[in-house]
Formats: sequence, structure tokens, C-alpha cells
Amino acid sequence: MKKIYLLAVFALGLGLSANAQFEDDLEVYSTGPLFTPRWTTWSGENTGNENVIISEDQAFDGTKSVFIDNVGGGQDAILDIGGLKTAGVWSLAWKMYIPAGSTGYFNIQGNVTPNANDNQEFYTGNITLVAGTMSDDGGSTDLVYPEDQWFDFSIELDVDASTYELKLNSSTGGVQTKGASATGFGGADFYADNSTNNYYVDAVRFAEGVLGADDFSGDVFSVFPNPVVNTLNIKSAIAVDNVTIYDVLGKQVLSVNPDAISPSVDMSALSSGAYLVNVTIGNASKTIKVLK
Repeated sequence: MKKIYLLAVFALGLGLSANAQFEDDLEVYSTGPLFTPRWTTWSGENTGNENVIISEDQAFDGTKSVFIDNVGGGQDAILDIGGLKTAGVWSLAWKMYIPAGSTGYFNIQGNVTPNANDNQEFYTGNITLVAGTMSDDGGSTDLVYPEDQWFDFSIELDVDASTYELKLNSSTGGVQTKGASATGFGGADFYADNSTNNYYVDAVRFAEGVLGADDFSGDVFSVFPNPVVNTLNIKSAIAVDNVTIYDVLGKQVLSVNPDAISPSVDMSALSSGAYLVNVTIGNASKTIKVLK
């Protein structure tokens, strides 16, 4: 347990831009229902039915993602950003996958302490994703998403101005006024409100300020194979500046500066185990867990 904890903490500290608060490494969680200080529930109780599920059925980055569906009475999971934000500009983003014929539902919350049910604070309207269209009853313009594909969702919240702006891939829903009940920004509620809700969330990241085009951009590159035997391949559209590999205790074990598109890294000298591979391309940097 101690090694897993260290891995999680170290993963959050690597590869983030200066304004980052966290990037959740879902690979460190066991499959099945999850209840942590970050992933809680609407009631604040570890009920099983409300909890998010860590699944290996779909994944954007690695082998695991968060799964939400209506089985067992419907999940009602809270992503707690780590305290109510009552000032400043903040960004929350993730990758999302909705199978064809399925739907999605979530909203952004105000105060979720001690639990969202006690506070009933809604920063946004109810955000629904049905048949390729994302709608927000808080007023945002409808946005189009692809079914059976991973796509980008993000929200920028100006708590000082009491506004928010939804973004889906490169499109924006326009600036909207926050809900009157919200005293600030505290998290997100992933809710399965009907039998068609069935979707996956991965690469969750939260930052102070506005995320730039390259911040947390996991789709800039991919690594394979994972697990790796001897050679780790990095597929990229532009040159990779640096690759630094750390063990689970945070010790640097390898660093190379390939300065090449889609380079390969020789890991044959490393022993079997889990490693954190930090890839830097220009001003963007991201860390991926790799097994050997």
C-alpha cells in the first residue's frame, strides 16, 4: 500500500504545467467501486451503488478509466477538487467516451463538503450528452461530440465573475452565468439518471487558470508497448525533446534527449517493475505509467 501511495503522489507531481493542481492517475486504483477523498459520492457515503467504477473496458491513457452507468440503481459520484474555490479562474478537463446508443449526464458543483446532498449547490445546469449532442440547461450552446470515440471536455470557471464556459474538443458553448445556489466551485457530479447512461472518463486534470492548447495534451503522443520488454516506442507528430524515467520512489533511472519524431527508448537495462515516463514536447509535459 505504501508503494502505491508513493506512486500516486509522485505521478501527480510530474508532468504538470506550473498552474496545475492535479492530474489523476487512474492506473493506481484497483478495478471496481472507488471511494477516496477525491472520488466521493452524492451522499458522502461509501454505498457501492453511488461510487464510480474503475474499469478496464475502455481507456484513453493506460488500461483504466472511470465508468458510469445505471446498473444497481444508478451511480451518483462526486469528483472533489480539494476544497471550495471562492475566487480566481479554474479549469477542469477530462477525456470522455460514450458508446453509440448510450448517453451521459453530469454537472459542476459548488460546495461538496461534507457532501453534495446536504449543500445542493449547482454551479452549472444539468449537462446531458445524447446522440452526439451535448446540451446544458444552464444556457450553453449545444455542442457536437463523436460517439464511440474519446473526445475532450473542459470547463473554465471564473469564480470572481460568477461565470463558466464549456468546451468540447475545439468548440465552445459560450460564457454562462453560474447557478444562484453555488457559493463557489467545488467539484463535479457524475450521475446516472436513466437506463441509457453509460460512459467512460479518463485523463482527469484540474488547474488554476486557463489550460493552454498544449497543457495536459495526452493526444500529442502515445507510448507502446505497455508492458514493455526492452524498447519503449513513442509515437508523436512532432519532435520529442526529452524522456525521463523514474522508479516508483521518485528516483530518476534514465534520461534521454531524442530531439526526434517518434523516437524509441532502450529500457533493457531496467529491472522489472512499474516506472513513470515523463515525456516533454516543447512546453508540454506529461507522465505516463509504464510496466516492464
